[in-house]
Amino acid sequence: AQAIFSHGISVFCPLAPCPLCLVRAVFGYAAPAIMVDALKNCGCCATAAAVAVGAFNPLDTLRVRWQLAPLVAGGPLETSIVGYARQVVASEGLFAGLWRPGIVGMMSSMGCSAGIRMGAYPFVRDWIVGGRGKTPAIMFGTGLVAGGVGYFVSCPLFQAKTRSQVATMKPRQPTGFLKEIVAVWREGGLRASFRGSSPLVVRGALFSSGQTLGYDGTKTVLVQKKRIMTDGPVLHLVASTVAALFATTFSAPADYVMTRYQSSFQLGHAFRGPLDCLLSIVRSEGPSVFMRGWLPYFGRIIPVFLTFHPLMEQFRYMVGLGYMH
Repeated sequence: AQAIFSHGISVFCPLAPCPLCLVRAVFGYAAPAIMVDALKNCGCCATAAAVAVGAFNPLDTLRVRWQLAPLVAGGPLETSIVGYARQVVASEGLFAGLWRPGIVGMMSSMGCSAGIRMGAYPFVRDWIVGGRGKTPAIMFGTGLVAGGVGYFVSCPLFQAKTRSQVATMKPRQPTGFLKEIVAVWREGGLRASFRGSSPLVVRGALFSSGQTLGYDGTKTVLVQKKRIMTDGPVLHLVASTVAALFATTFSAPADYVMTRYQSSFQLGHAFRGPLDCLLSIVRSEGPSVFMRGWLPYFGRIIPVFLTFHPLMEQFRYMVGLGYMH
C-alpha cells in the first residue's frame, strides 16, 4: 500500500517520487534518504491540498466574487454575503456559479504551492534548528520563506484561477482555466504571467508563516512542552483551527490587494502596479476595506485546514514518514 501511494501522489506534485528514478538513471546511485523523505512529504502535502481545496472551492469562489462584486455592480451592494451567495445560486446554480469556476486552477495552484512550502517546511526548519529546540521565531521565519517561494512558483496558476472565477461574473464571457492561462500569456508573455506576484508572494509568505506557527506551534506546546495531548487526529484538528485563525489574520490585507490587482485588467480598473493598487484603495475606500472578505476568507480556510492537515498527517503516516513533529 505504501509503494502504491508513494507513486500515486506524484499525480499532484511534479517533485514526488518518480524523479527519484531519474537520479538513479542519471547519476548511477540511489537518492539520499533525506531527499526521498522530502519528495514523499512534498507529494503528501500536494495531494492533501488538492483534495481539500477542490472539496471547498465554492467558498473561495464566493470570497473572490464578494470582494469584487461592488466593482462589477458599479457601487456598494445592498445585501450581506449570505444574501449575495443566495443570489448567485438562484441565478447561476451552485455548480456553475460557485463550484466549477476556478476549481482546476485552485487544485493545481494549491497543490503546487503546498507541495513546495509545506513539503519543504519541516526539513528547512530542522536544518535551521540544528541541535537546538524549535522556537516560534524559527517556525514563523521558515514558514515565511517557504511560503514566499511556493507562492511565487505558483503565481501563473493562481492568476488564471482568480481570472476564471471572475469571468463568471461577466455575462457571455468565455471562461476556463486553460483559456485564462493562454489569455494572460497573450497579454504580455512571462511578465504578464507573473503579474501580481509581489502581493501574492507577500500574501503567501504571511499565510504560510501563520499556518506553520499556528499548526507546528500548537503541536509543540500541547505535545512536547505541556504534554496535554498525544499526537493524533484530535490534536491535528485543534492545531488546524489555530493555524486557520493565524493564517487568515496575517494574510487578509495582502489577499485583498492581490485579488483586486489580478482582476483589475478584466474589470477595466487597471493599476500601474501592486503598490499603485494598494495606495489607490487606501485613498478611495480607506484602510478598513483591506479586511473586507475576512469572514468568508476564514470561512473558506477553516474547513480546508481541517481537511488538509489531518489528510497530510495520514498520508505521511502511510508512506512511512510518521506524523510531523
